[in-house]
Amino acid sequence: MHALAQLGYDARISNVLKDPSVEKAVSSARMVVFGEMFHGGDGWEAYRRLLHLLRNPREQAIFNIADDHFHRSDFLDFYREALPNCLAVTTVSEKLAQTIRTYTSRPVLVAPEPYEGARGTPHAIAVRRGARALNWLARRAGISADIWRARLLWFGYPQNLPPLLAILPGLEELSRQYELLLTCVTQPVAELAQLLTPQRTRHDADLRVQFVQWAPNVIESVIAANDFILIPSDYRNPVKQAKSPNRLIAGLHGGRFVVAHPLPAYEPYARFAWIGEDLCAGLRWAMAHPQEVLERIARGQEYVDQKHSPQAIARFWLDVLRPTSLAFA
Repeated sequence: MHALAQLGYDARISNVLKDPSVEKAVSSARMVVFGEMFHGGDGWEAYRRLLHLLRNPREQAIFNIADDHFHRSDFLDFYREALPNCLAVTTVSEKLAQTIRTYTSRPVLVAPEPYEGARGTPHAIAVRRGARALNWLARRAGISADIWRARLLWFGYPQNLPPLLAILPGLEELSRQYELLLTCVTQPVAELAQLLTPQRTRHDADLRVQFVQWAPNVIESVIAANDFILIPSDYRNPVKQAKSPNRLIAGLHGGRFVVAHPLPAYEPYARFAWIGEDLCAGLRWAMAHPQEVLERIARGQEYVDQKHSPQAIARFWLDVLRPTSLAFA
């Protein structure tokens, strides 16, 4: 949005369900991008009213779909009505684009994910040997032993906790060789009790787990405070296969090595991270190859600049907003 404004475009954000001036803004707009849509108090009527304010939705309306809700009847009914009669649809992954194309003949484009915050310097660690002796000395001196641990970061929505819980046995086995500190950033939910057990929250635990409540400005600092980004996922679930690479991009932008389960959207980044089914194997590899980790992150940041910088995002949206640049079926 900021990059478009720098190019001289009047680009604004409105909340469909809360902004009382949204109808006036839509009526005067040349183009309208409907972003993440929610089933509000009056159902989908708010979106239908806004579409009716447009002179011609096939020339003015763009839908940006970030999540696969096509299995839900309320979303599906609205999509079947609106998507065939818009200018274009943008989405977050090619897998989700394939689903959307079954409901419209209008152009469906994969939008690059923007990165946020300051660029982080590429960071790696070598295997920390003798950590148990150092931990013993730290306890004797009354200081935290966490500085000698390999620091892992997981962040995400609470509904993404199950895949993290599933890899805990592997992390506990790995922690017998390399002591670990796992920081989890999400909303406080009951499911966290399965993660934050008394055994795992002890300062002398091999795998120590701590919780940080999500807030808009917390991610940049927690990425900088950790060594690796973990992205476990339910990667065999067709709905989850439509997810975007936003967390992977955030990790690379922050200068941290990402260890993630395989999702289709992660394939272009596999040369810059560790993508595979055994995340503990990925962590072992990364701790044994710090120089290659640094090189991968540096190359990944170059790729992120090409595909996800504010300038690249602005170029993409300018192409979408210029109807002559779209290939209509």
